[in-house]
Amino acid sequence: MSSIENQRIEKPISAWIILILAAACGIIAANLYYAQPLVGPISSALGLSSGAAGLIVTLTQIGYGIGLLFIVPLGDILENRKLVVASLLFTAIVLTIAAFVKSAPLFLTASLFIGLGSVAAQVLVPYAAHLSPDATRGRNVGNVMSGLLLGIML
Repeated sequence: MSSIENQRIEKPISAWIILILAAACGIIAANLYYAQPLVGPISSALGLSSGAAGLIVTLTQIGYGIGLLFIVPLGDILENRKLVVASLLFTAIVLTIAAFVKSAPLFLTASLFIGLGSVAAQVLVPYAAHLSPDATRGRNVGNVMSGLLLGIML
């Protein structure tokens, strides 16, 4: 068998796929920050004190940290695509619950789980690297990371 036959033929990944991955990363990462400008209205609707209102964003960040520690490493064991889909389904359910709940403890618990599920963005980055051929891997990962950072900033 020649060395040419041993080499994997790598097709370039579509720019649309990279754009979708970058947008998905940005939207997912934004879940961590959507509540920040709305802390006042959310806390008054739930009857939270001004001191307890800070827990809304704090618990989301704590959930994200827990997810970084325990969920993202699963990407080395499980298929990234399945892990992202499961995480996004979980996040969609929790976001729906958070939208309709009227109880402060339930909303704060939902905030924690929103952060936990939002680690899907950190799994999409290595997935983009996996899909990309060697020649464009750096550029594609950079574009997906740009989407992630835009989601955080915007």
